[in-house]
Amino acid sequence: MATIKKLSVVSLGTVFIALGTTDAVQAAQFFGESKPLGDGFARSFVTLDDVSGQPLDLGVTLTQGVLPLPTDDTQPDIKFELSLPPEASATAFKQVEITYRPRNYSGVRTIFDVPRISTDFSLLTPQERDLICPNAPIIDRLPTCEGEERAQVLKTPEPGTLPEGFEIGVVPEGRHGIRYFDPTAPLPVAEINGQPQLTSVYNYAIFDGNRLSFLDIVTSNAFLETEPNFTSPIKLPTVLSKSGYYPTEYSVTYNATSQEYNVTLSGLTYRSATTVPEPSFTLGVFAFSLFGVGSLLKRKQKQTPESSNLK
Repeated sequence: MATIKKLSVVSLGTVFIALGTTDAVQAAQFFGESKPLGDGFARSFVTLDDVSGQPLDLGVTLTQGVLPLPTDDTQPDIKFELSLPPEASATAFKQVEITYRPRNYSGVRTIFDVPRISTDFSLLTPQERDLICPNAPIIDRLPTCEGEERAQVLKTPEPGTLPEGFEIGVVPEGRHGIRYFDPTAPLPVAEINGQPQLTSVYNYAIFDGNRLSFLDIVTSNAFLETEPNFTSPIKLPTVLSKSGYYPTEYSVTYNATSQEYNVTLSGLTYRSATTVPEPSFTLGVFAFSLFGVGSLLKRKQKQTPESSNLK
């Protein structure tokens, strides 16, 4: 493991990057919101072609101080959202959610039963995400969809909404939906310190059978400590509810000069919307919101001090 230093955050703004000379691409990098994580920081960024303005990549930078996070499985998750820089508006993504989880919550030992960081690149606005299981009770520290809300999340995805062959995950989660993984992808495990451990893997989340809510990149702490230079292709759905630039690969890399880690969506390609969101999601937002607010007030009245600490 590399020596850990606490680094100050680079001031937010524009960093001009000259790549190569005559026929090389020139790009400008823009930083978004920055928030503390462990003894370090996480911040969002986007890189634009300096001539055309086309987004080239989108991601999150983690300073090296994020690694000494608590690994005791009694510790709660650390979760927060990062806004993207305004220059990222041409991409399909609206915000990023960072979640640090010291353990797995399914009750079954898997490769995910390790300290890890999830970087959720959300395709929905915060207001749209609030409509996904707005009344989900906290079960084993996760807002887990129940009843009719669970049934809505577990609707069979419409053809093309997910890349072919993706399989359903385990927990239908509030503000996320249900995760789907690619079972044909290479097993995201490597020998780290003599033990087979999770490296990095991506997954999608779906809501209401036709709404893609996020693209999630999961990376273990142990893999970050190896100072990786890892890139993997991303399979894209054929049916999309909104136009924008979508990634064709992602990477998890370490920059020895800045002593930072980058989780990056790259190969951004413009894709036109191929379907319209269902009326049940768009036209029903107002009624669903009122129902959610009323239920939320009732839950707060009944909530115990212990349960309120699990949010």
